[in-house]
Amino acid sequence: MTDSNVYRMAARLGDRRGPPFDGPTDGGDNGGMEARVARLEADVEYIKRDVSEIKTILHGHAGKFDGLRDRLDRDFRILFGALIAASLGLAGLMAKGFGWL
Repeated sequence: MTDSNVYRMAARLGDRRGPPFDGPTDGGDNGGMEARVARLEADVEYIKRDVSEIKTILHGHAGKFDGLRDRLDRDFRILFGALIAASLGLAGLMAKGFGWL
């Protein structure tokens, strides 16, 4: 694929900026590819370290999440019971007010 082919394809697709890459070089530094790959590898190492730290922190708090889940379940049951009681009370008031009872 030549640069002119790439430019024509890009122009046909609506991209008027020119070819998306410089094409092959004369065997120099390959566009700084080695330095860019080294930087990516270093960044991936930092990401791995950060993820392992996050996992360690989350494993330390696992027990707290179980307790939180129990409290949320209890609070939901209390709230749901109150909602049902209020609905039944309102239905009773409506029945009494309309003379259904």
